[in-house]
This record gives sequence, C-alpha cells and structure tokens, in this order.
Amino acid sequence: MEKGKWWLIGLATIVLIILGIGGKQYMDKKAIEKDYQQGIDLIQKYVSNYLVENYEGIEKIEWQGVGVEWRNAKGYGPSLLGNYVDSDVRIYVSEDNYFTMSFTLNYNTEYDDKLEKYIQLDYLRPQKIDSILVLEVENATKGLNIGDKLEISESKKIKKSSEGSSNAKVISNLEIHELVY
Repeated sequence: MEKGKWWLIGLATIVLIILGIGGKQYMDKKAIEKDYQQGIDLIQKYVSNYLVENYEGIEKIEWQGVGVEWRNAKGYGPSLLGNYVDSDVRIYVSEDNYFTMSFTLNYNTEYDDKLEKYIQLDYLRPQKIDSILVLEVENATKGLNIGDKLEISESKKIKKSSEGSSNAKVISNLEIHELVY
C-alpha cells in the first residue's frame, strides 16, 4: 500500500511539472502575440487614417488580421531571424473592386525594450504609403495580384486629394492567424 502511494505521488509530480512547462510556453506565446497585435494595431491605425484623410474614392478599408509565420523548430528553439508578422489590407473602391496592400511588422515598426512596445519607424511615412498604393493599384488592374479584382475604370476613382474619403468604412482586425504558403 505504501509503495503504491509513493508511486502515485511521483506520477502526480511529473504530470504537474509537464503541465507547468507547457503552461509557461503557452503564456509566453500569448505574450508575444499580444506584442504583435500592439505593433500591427499601430500600423493599421496610421495607414487607415492616412488613406482616409488623403485619398478620395475609397469606400472601405478592411484589414485581414495579423498573419504570423512561426519560425520555431522543434528541438532547436526559436529562430535567430524571428517570426515573420504582417497584416494585409483590402482597399475597396466599390463592392466588387478592391486591391490589397501588405505591411510587415519588421519593416514598419521596431520593438523598444525600454518602452516594452512597438514604435513606428520612419519607413512608414506618407511617401512610402503613396508608392505602395500606386504599385498595388497597377498590379491589381494588370491582374498580377492573385485574388484582387480592380477594373481600370474603377481604379481611376482613387485620387490623392485633401478631401479624402470621409465616408469610408474602416474595419480593423487584430485576430492572429498562422500564415500558410
């Protein structure tokens, strides 16, 4: 009887240790995801505000969440390069006509260890957003972006203007999803 009791206590201890390690890994991953969401939220708000204030012809801005490519190898631990994190945004000119722009966390923000949050880099500036928009409109009208649907006649509605698109609907999305290729 005494031997069985010790065996049961040993088994319970091992199970608790395994659960503790797994729980810590889970909590660490959730903390990283929260940081990613904070950084992408910064990008989404800045880009959305810039587009709404400076471009006319936009009906809707719809963010597609936070895409993460986890670059951790089992047995080897985390990658030295870090995880790839991005957020795509669909810019609708009409219900059926849109193009996609993509913004990555690494190029547009930087993690500040002192502040313990992401901060915006100079890379994410109006001229850069303008050039990305022009490029993606051109790619969409030529059929180079898979999934985008933008007719040339509809693309002419998008113009840089101080009037902006005050009636544009902005849909933010910070839901984490794993990038699949």
